[in-house]
Amino acid sequence: MLADFLRKDLRDPIPIKEFKRLMEGAVVEDVLRRSKYLLMKTPKAYGVFHLGMTGNMLWLKSRTPEIPHTHAVFTIEDKHGKPGYLHFIDARRFGRIDVVHCSDADTLAAHPHFADLGPEPLTHKDLGKYLFERSRKKKQPIKSFLMDARVVVGVGNIYASEALFRAGINPKRKAGTVTQERYALLGKAVVQTLNKAIDAGGTTFRDFKNSDGNPGYFKIQLAVYDRKGEPCEKCGTLIKDLRQSGRSTFFCPLCQL
Repeated sequence: MLADFLRKDLRDPIPIKEFKRLMEGAVVEDVLRRSKYLLMKTPKAYGVFHLGMTGNMLWLKSRTPEIPHTHAVFTIEDKHGKPGYLHFIDARRFGRIDVVHCSDADTLAAHPHFADLGPEPLTHKDLGKYLFERSRKKKQPIKSFLMDARVVVGVGNIYASEALFRAGINPKRKAGTVTQERYALLGKAVVQTLNKAIDAGGTTFRDFKNSDGNPGYFKIQLAVYDRKGEPCEKCGTLIKDLRQSGRSTFFCPLCQL
């Protein structure tokens, strides 16, 4: 890998010298994800990337920055020595580029970026049971509880609305009042919703792009999100919306109790 940085900071200062010392010339052994962080694993370190609200990492044919707000370009050769170029693009500069000097998963988990994060929903062996146990005595609305990255990562505003609809749970219900049986349904609904979105290529509302620069298409499959006033696909009742923690929530008042 070869790293070219076009600015010194994003949300935080970029540790350019340390990144280059640990990552340049190293073999990228794996590409991983933890919550909203992308990780490039080498024998010495993890390159850590966060896209913020509007960032993209695009695989392009040229090393020359051609897209506005390109802040770094990473040259990576395949096993045949053919180079490709990964461009880090972030208009608002809410993203992050960092490096963690370790190759041990336990050490990585203790890093400040990751220490307070909940489990990954798609790899947890019993998500519904876990959510039920974490929710006891919680008075916050279940949608806010589900979106708390300290509880579980990866369930953003859109997917929380969709999963609660699939599970038939009203987003205003206090998390601690939902039964274990309903949490079992919710755990399955979260996994189904996320897998469906992944299969469809992500959810595009404004500027999301995949690594090839193409939009995601999950929006056309959404059951309740952004469908205020439209009929519920199950019962025909008009979809309603409300504000929770400054975010829009969409639900069916008949199907979700």
